[in-house]
Amino acid sequence: MRGFALLLLSLAACLDNPSFDVDKQSLELPQGTSSEVVVSLDGVPIDDLYGVVWNVEDPSIVTVTPAWDGKRLRIGGALPGETIVRVNSYGQTIEIPTRVGPPAVVYIWIEPSTVTSALGQQVHVRATGLDTMYRLRDVTHDSRWTVRDEQVARLEMAGMMLQAMGNGHTTLHATYGDLFTYSDVTIGK
Repeated sequence: MRGFALLLLSLAACLDNPSFDVDKQSLELPQGTSSEVVVSLDGVPIDDLYGVVWNVEDPSIVTVTPAWDGKRLRIGGALPGETIVRVNSYGQTIEIPTRVGPPAVVYIWIEPSTVTSALGQQVHVRATGLDTMYRLRDVTHDSRWTVRDEQVARLEMAGMMLQAMGNGHTTLHATYGDLFTYSDVTIGK
């Protein structure tokens, strides 16, 4: 009988516990970026992180801090690798497997930014990218290139030389993944 009473008390305590959840079941981040995780009780996002505890299996791979508003957790990719972020509240633990990949290029541009050349001349061009670790990367040969009007200029891909073919104005375009940029090209006499 005593065991039955303890079971009922345990069951009642479980029924009073709110349902604890997070909005991300796993994360994949490029190094140098972060993602915010919403913590919810009974399906409602919490207003502050009081009563929420977190830890990271390998803190050299990711960092976990409250977001600026104190309502979400910010998980940041410090080093490439894989680890688990554990978020705890009301006696429940949720594991968020997290993978941090290499830095991602987030911005590209063409050098030179504008080309002004005489007919028959060649200009060396290249594409540069800025990654999530604020490092410059040469993405020239990893980009897809086009010239809008090849009667004005043509791009020789092997040496990345823009050849002035005829008088006029055109644009040189570079695409790297989802990123796009262009350079104005003017050919004169």
